[in-house]
Amino acid sequence: MKVAIVGMGTAGVSILRQLVKHEMFEHLEVDIYDNRKNMGQGEPFQNDSEDLLINVPVDMLSLNLDNMKEFREWYASQDDFDYGDAEYLPRYVFGHYMKSYLDQYVKRYDNIHVIPHEVTQIGVVEEEKEISVKKIIVQTDEHEGRSTIYDYVFLSTGTFSYNDPYHLKGSPKYIYEPYPAYRTLDEVSSHDKVAVIGTGLASLDVIRYVLNHHDQTLVLASRGGQLPSVRGEMVTVTLQYMTKEIFDDIKQNHMGNIPLDILKELFRKECDALNIPFKSLIHRRTGNVVKDLQYDLAHPESLGLLQSFLMELKDNMNWIWNSLTNDDQQLFLERYYQYFKENMNPMPRDTAQFIIDEIESNKLRVYAGLEKATRVNGQYQLQFETEHQAMIVDVIINATGPKKKLSQLDASDGLLLNMANKQIVQAHPIGGIQIVSESNEVISPRYGTLSNLRAFGQMTNGVNFERNGVTMIVQQAVKSVTQLYAQLEEEYDAD
Repeated sequence: MKVAIVGMGTAGVSILRQLVKHEMFEHLEVDIYDNRKNMGQGEPFQNDSEDLLINVPVDMLSLNLDNMKEFREWYASQDDFDYGDAEYLPRYVFGHYMKSYLDQYVKRYDNIHVIPHEVTQIGVVEEEKEISVKKIIVQTDEHEGRSTIYDYVFLSTGTFSYNDPYHLKGSPKYIYEPYPAYRTLDEVSSHDKVAVIGTGLASLDVIRYVLNHHDQTLVLASRGGQLPSVRGEMVTVTLQYMTKEIFDDIKQNHMGNIPLDILKELFRKECDALNIPFKSLIHRRTGNVVKDLQYDLAHPESLGLLQSFLMELKDNMNWIWNSLTNDDQQLFLERYYQYFKENMNPMPRDTAQFIIDEIESNKLRVYAGLEKATRVNGQYQLQFETEHQAMIVDVIINATGPKKKLSQLDASDGLLLNMANKQIVQAHPIGGIQIVSESNEVISPRYGTLSNLRAFGQMTNGVNFERNGVTMIVQQAVKSVTQLYAQLEEEYDAD
């Protein structure tokens, strides 16, 4: 069987790890595709400044679901990076952990072939008498293109390109993407006033880097002005009410779905059973960033309990989220998602204290209500919907996060747009493309369910809602590779 993995970041490396573990791996020929920079590390974990920390503790991050300490053990065994017994490591260290396994597999197995080029097109080979599984053709950006036909393709190209909410892409001193962070100040002079727009996790990376390498006061601006919460003391949580068994019983009486009102009631019961003061925690924000971060730092137990509960929900989000109708999913996003977003992806405690110190020393200023950013007379004018006067800055670093919907994509995401144009993939109403949630199989409007084309990562965000963290991607890789080998075994039994 001829197999391709398109994109060799977290998902791609995880898929390869699962493939090589099986006794039938010798029956595969595997081609792996990515550019040289991202091969084995991916965009999020590329070589970058050590100021950029992973927001997950070392002991909670691993490509091995059977050993969550594997990353820690790898870090302790190598000699290239030494940050002591750190709880949080620079992000690029995890990238080298992933790449070490890729390099190991490439050296060990002759049936793995590295193709250091980006894929520009994917097509379906139509056979006149074949109505079931169709072969997939992959073409790269090499001179005159290189096309290869595969029996099975794993599509794991990583995150979409960044949002450009104020349509400034291409403008001078507008840094459209915040990574690699160490390049963000390349064209910034020592007297330039810099603003970062967006207050999610990406902005935390940029804040750290800019404040450590630029002497001017940094402006942080966004519509909401809310930073992520601070990680509390995490504990093990067991769900009692939001279980698959209970969901399956309820779905029998509601045409296969869970009404949002019933989901809310089950959520409340879980909070009560876990003694989570949900209302007080969810409404704790005052709008004062320093006070809000100090509150989080002072309440690690209650906040950690809430975060642990939400993390358990994320681990089960595939069947929870996809039990809702599209209308209820949209209603959840409009009414409740902001509260979950603030608490689902917390920042390290050291990062929170760093931000407090920088605000109190007047090196960092945070503004909410950003309404417009425009280029005026060679500078940028930030306009706010509140009483703030318009602010003038020289440089804007865009940290608003990646796009989510196919309708937002541009030439930077040409592969997926090309596949949509050929009706190989179709848009999910919430975001990304349509896949089968249990298997990551691509659902094509032209060919139906393509069991030999599996998609991973942010392109599946509408179905895999909040399930694009490392652990969730590894879980999906394990399941999809298991299904590939089940198909392969059937073929050999038939012969």
